[in-house]
Amino acid sequence: MTTEQEWAALDGLVRTVLQQHDGVVRTSALLAAGVTGKQIGALTGRGVLERPRNAWYVDPALGWEAKCAVRVGGILTCVSAVDSFGLPVPNPPVRRIHVRVPGNSARRRHHRNKRHYVVPGEDREVVLHWADGPGARPGWRVGLVEALLELAGCVPEDWWIAALDAARHRPRDGEPLLSDDDWTRFRELVPKRLHAALELVDPSSESVLETLLRLGMRRRGIPIVDLQFAPDPVHRVDFLLPGKLIVEADGEAWHDPEADRIRDAFLRRLGYRVIRFSSRRILHELEAVLDEIEAELSA
Repeated sequence: MTTEQEWAALDGLVRTVLQQHDGVVRTSALLAAGVTGKQIGALTGRGVLERPRNAWYVDPALGWEAKCAVRVGGILTCVSAVDSFGLPVPNPPVRRIHVRVPGNSARRRHHRNKRHYVVPGEDREVVLHWADGPGARPGWRVGLVEALLELAGCVPEDWWIAALDAARHRPRDGEPLLSDDDWTRFRELVPKRLHAALELVDPSSESVLETLLRLGMRRRGIPIVDLQFAPDPVHRVDFLLPGKLIVEADGEAWHDPEADRIRDAFLRRLGYRVIRFSSRRILHELEAVLDEIEAELSA
C-alpha cells in the first residue's frame, strides 16, 4: 500500500515531468520517468493528472481551451494562442477554438468528447490550422511568433495591428512580450502582402482602443499631432489633435469617471478641448466616433 509520503514524492515527480513538457505529456513520457501504468491511473483519480484523450495527459490547471486542443489532437494557435498570451483579439458572439493539427492527421475527436470522432465540418466550434508534415507536438500552444503570423489570416487587419502593438509595447518596469530578436524574426517571416500593415505598428499604444481609434483616424485623414501626449509634468493623454483637441479612449476597467471629470476640467483651464469615447463606442460605433471627431475639429 502506498503511503502518503510516497504519494507526495510521486506527485512531485509527475509535476516535474509536466513542467518539463509544458503541461502536456504522453503516457510514454510518464512511463519513461518511472511512473507505472497503475500509478498513472491512481494519480488521475487523485486529480494530479487529467486525461483529455487516450495516451495523453495534462496538468489539470491547464485552461479549458488548451485541454480542448489536446483532445482534438493538436495545440492552440492563431486567435486562441494569441489570447492565451494576454494580447487583444476580437470577441465574437460565438467563440471558436483555433487548433493547429499535424498535416497527417486523419481522425480527430470532438473538442468536448474524447470518445467521439468527427467528420469534416461537424465540430463548428473549432477552426483547424494544418501544420506542414506530421511535426512534433510541444506543449499546448504554438510560440508567440507563430501565433501572430497565423492571426493575420483570421482577424481584421486593425485587430492584427492591435495585437502587434500590444506585443511590442514596453511597460515602464519590464520588457515587451515580443522581444527585439523575436520581432526581427517575425518581420522576416511576414508575407509581403502584409508589409504595409506592419509599418503601422506603434508600440506606444497602450490599449486596443487606442490602436483602433488611431488607425481609424489615419484612414479618415484626421491629423494626429501626438500620441501619449503630456500637457504638463503630471498628466498624459491618448491623442492630441490640431486646435488643442484632446481625444481620450476610455477602457471600462481603468477609468474613474469622477477622476476623469476633474482632470478634464484642469485640461480645459490649460486651453485644451477634451472629448472622450467609451470602449463600447470605439468597438461597435467607430465610424460614428470618427464623425464626431471630424465635427469637433471643424467647430
